[in-house]
Amino acid sequence: MALFSSGKYPKTAKYEAQKKQLKADFDRFNTYKDSDELKRINDLDILTSSDDFKSKVEKLKTEKFKHTAEYRLLSKFNTLKKSSEFKKFFKYVAAGTPEKIQKIEQSDKRKELITLSEYIRSSEFKGVKAEKGFKKTDAFQKFKKYKVLRKDSEIRFYNKQINSSIYKNYTNIHDSERLKTYRDLEQEVTSDKFLTFKKWMEDKRKFEKSEEYSLLQEFTKLQKSLDYNWYIKTQKKNPFGDIGKWELSFEDSFNSKNLNTEKWITGYYWGKALLNKTYVLENEKQFFKDSNISISGNGAQLATKTENTEGIVWDSQRGFMPKPFDYSSALISTGQSHRQLFGKFEAKVKIDHTHPVNHAFWMVGEKMAPQIDIFRFKDKSAKTFKAGIQVMNENGPKIIDKTIKGAAFDSDYYVYSLVWDKDKITWFINGVKVNEQTNNIPKDPMYIIFSSHITDEVKNLNKPTNMHIEWVKCYQEAN
Repeated sequence: MALFSSGKYPKTAKYEAQKKQLKADFDRFNTYKDSDELKRINDLDILTSSDDFKSKVEKLKTEKFKHTAEYRLLSKFNTLKKSSEFKKFFKYVAAGTPEKIQKIEQSDKRKELITLSEYIRSSEFKGVKAEKGFKKTDAFQKFKKYKVLRKDSEIRFYNKQINSSIYKNYTNIHDSERLKTYRDLEQEVTSDKFLTFKKWMEDKRKFEKSEEYSLLQEFTKLQKSLDYNWYIKTQKKNPFGDIGKWELSFEDSFNSKNLNTEKWITGYYWGKALLNKTYVLENEKQFFKDSNISISGNGAQLATKTENTEGIVWDSQRGFMPKPFDYSSALISTGQSHRQLFGKFEAKVKIDHTHPVNHAFWMVGEKMAPQIDIFRFKDKSAKTFKAGIQVMNENGPKIIDKTIKGAAFDSDYYVYSLVWDKDKITWFINGVKVNEQTNNIPKDPMYIIFSSHITDEVKNLNKPTNMHIEWVKCYQEAN
């Protein structure tokens, strides 16, 4: 069995305050761990750390309009627009000349001129013209009409235009693929979408106006959150140890007017279960009485005192026998309400010790052994107690315990704790490790008992002696 130096135990009030603060910090830590704020920070951390996001930021900061495909479209459009051919084309169109030419081309007088021209070039006309009396003929009238139309200002304008280089430029561009390209580009570069993009790209503060900038600002602001900074510092310190390992499986703070009989029985389990009666063992000088249990609303008190009373004792030869007792005491047990294999068990207890009263906080299962003593005060002084286990072997009961020192345990409440797993049992006082056992580890569920006994001859018990239990808690490993 390993031995430990107990050292000085922290004051119970300080230890409990630290535990309470640690639990509050643990709850705060876990609450924040699941908070929307931390989720948002983590999401933003992942987002802003991504290569894609960094690339977008860099692009916003450095890319200019001239680097974009849109700029190349605008350049192509402007090149076409500024070319001499397109300048002439649009100037020609703007003057309305093509429409005027088309109007003349579709006019009745031009149609008549075309008809007359064909007639004058015909052999019929040439034959009539060669004969006498031509001027009196209808052919001559047509010829006169033809010459008048040839001199018409609109006809002359039309003939001049369709033979001009500017008109040829017009016909080369009109309905061409180049003009279609120009029109498509014009529609693109004058669209609201294009103009908005161009304005955005030419804005020197576009990064500050971007969503990426807003996300970075949000991330920076959230990182300055008091809760977040506390969480990160706490996470680095990792002060919680195995606090998250345990979940409460049983507790009682004795804050009602009476003992909770759904949790506690007031005698040995076997007597309550088999006989519905209280009994004591043959070596015990006291009898357990419910009247020795008092609940103050702030804890339970088990009293041991000089008192003539009648009770039942278990005699190994004769069985259960009535017997008079000079002393009374008390016992409470979770034998019918709570049993547990492995876990953490602790209670805040103060003892008023008078030798030879034996105050004990212990655990047992279906048999009297194995048995775990979280504490057992039986020495003359309250400055020492025993902590250990009792097992059965071929020679009978065997006690493996250690004497714990380091404080006057009747001067104050102390938190006595036991951590029991499949490989070892460890004892603590106010969080300080005082004992450890790695052999003969019990493997059966046990229940907890608080009791006060007298097993030695009493020379003088002239004052009541008490065990005060403020609270008791059992924990099992969380999933």
